[in-house]
Amino acid sequence: MTTSLNPAGRTTPSFGIGQFLFVVVLAVILFLLGQSMVRHRFHEGGRVHRNGSNGQ
Repeated sequence: MTTSLNPAGRTTPSFGIGQFLFVVVLAVILFLLGQSMVRHRFHEGGRVHRNGSNGQ
């Protein structure tokens, strides 16, 4: 005789709607962060000011 952790015989979804929404929201946040980084030229290193000096 085997014992089951789910005695009612119901199958639990391995990937529920809550987890799906979490993944979608996380993907949107990461996409917006990437777009913001590109817009602010984050990957270009030190920014050169209008007067030619390097700085923040």
